[in-house]
Amino acid sequence: TARATTTTTNEVITTTHTMAVARLPSNFRKIREVARHPCDSISLGHLLRNTRPDTPSLIRAARWLQVQLPVRFARRIEDFVQLPHVVVSNPHINNVLQTYLDTFDAVNAFGEIHTEVEMEEFRHLINAHMAKHGDGTRLVAEGYRQIRHAFPHMILDEFLHGHFTSRIATRILMENFVIMHNSQEGYIGVVRQGMKPLKVIQGLAQELTRLTQNIYGTSPEVEYRGNLDCTLDYIPRHVSYMVQEVLKNALRATVERHQARVKNFEALPPVVVELQKGDVHVIIKISDQGGGMPKRLQQEAWQYGWTTVGDDDPTDEAQPLGRSEYNLKTELAGFGFGLPLTRLHAQYFGGDVFMQALPGHGTDMYLLLTHLKEGTPSTEIDDLSTILEKGKASGLQ
Repeated sequence: TARATTTTTNEVITTTHTMAVARLPSNFRKIREVARHPCDSISLGHLLRNTRPDTPSLIRAARWLQVQLPVRFARRIEDFVQLPHVVVSNPHINNVLQTYLDTFDAVNAFGEIHTEVEMEEFRHLINAHMAKHGDGTRLVAEGYRQIRHAFPHMILDEFLHGHFTSRIATRILMENFVIMHNSQEGYIGVVRQGMKPLKVIQGLAQELTRLTQNIYGTSPEVEYRGNLDCTLDYIPRHVSYMVQEVLKNALRATVERHQARVKNFEALPPVVVELQKGDVHVIIKISDQGGGMPKRLQQEAWQYGWTTVGDDDPTDEAQPLGRSEYNLKTELAGFGFGLPLTRLHAQYFGGDVFMQALPGHGTDMYLLLTHLKEGTPSTEIDDLSTILEKGKASGLQ
């Protein structure tokens, strides 16, 4: 794949969608310097043990974050500028790059932190920049869809895997630091102790069946089986994301598979959620009768950007979908990032996701989520981000 170089990046690139300026940041020399600083590895267990609301602990955490965040953002910026020009100049992806540059500059330029007031100012800065990154996944997904539409053979899975692995890590670090100031009962930092997955799933199912009903006029029921009272120490936002992506696929596949029943106002087969608790994992099984998928497609489904949804563009008058219907269907189906990101979130702390697709019948998806109790092996091993940064550091030598 063609790579951007420092000698040709200061030129204007035109994509099939818009014009954008793809050029090296003015402070790129500083970014490269910071990217070569050591990236301290930190386990989730270590992070949780040091999550305390007293002022000395907060100041220590702020100082550590002030040093470490710029290193992580600098390395991701280097990854961005080495992409082909047509990628970096896509407006959505360029938007994400600019946000990374803004955060790098803001954190790197912040003065030394010695007092509680300075620490509070830093907390507000981190909270504000965490919000700025909120749309990052959607923007990268939209940009990648546009790029693949114009250049179908351009595959960026390696870059995307590294980008999203680092994104998960920096989000945990930033969010944990913000939460330290206002500890919540039942939480240690970002981890919810004794969380009931059933409650999370039921809330999501209610929202998603309503969305499915709005799009198709009907929706399958969601049934629950197994150990419904099981609990799990985990990051609630991660559980919500993973379940949401798998459940969306199951609901959509079921409706589209049984169009004849929809037309005849017959009941659809349910989507079944089963919960089980083991010594190491909580297993969430989501089963549908949406027709499954051929074996040749099952591996492709884990690639970034792979989707069974068409490429209708709501701005194209020749397309059959109007803007509102397109937006609704996109909200349900996404951009083909759901499965790979679900697996990445599960694997981040030693879990996994498995698919058992029965062509012509349906699909069983298994989410294996590792208990994140402090002191257990799952919180002390190197997470995926630590492994990534160690590999990045050796490559920068």
